Amino acid sequence: MQPKFLLVNFLITLAAAAPSPQTGTDEVADVLQGTATSGAADNGGFSTLALKNWQAAGGCKTDWDEDNRCLNQCIGEANSKCPGWKTMQGWIQGGCVLSWRTCRCNCEY
Repeated sequence: MQPKFLLVNFLITLAAAAPSPQTGTDEVADVLQGTATSGAADNGGFSTLALKNWQAAGGCKTDWDEDNRCLNQCIGEANSKCPGWKTMQGWIQGGCVLSWRTCRCNCEY
């Protein structure tokens, strides 16, 4: 193949794969979808030992805000990522193209 053709294709692929820049007025603030408390929350007066956060499985989606999908995904992943959790929060964040968002989970355990 021609070197110019390969170079142009590489640059186009690189530009398409790069994240879109966030400008001041177009940024969408993180949205707290909800907070859940488990039965482990009644710990006899002991304080929280640790905080943990991670991005929920599923990546960029347009429907994280429907039917508490983000929070429910966080609760579903909590047994492996945050065992014995007391409180869980699901945050809908930007970072994807246009109206696509990600879900970030925060837990206390």
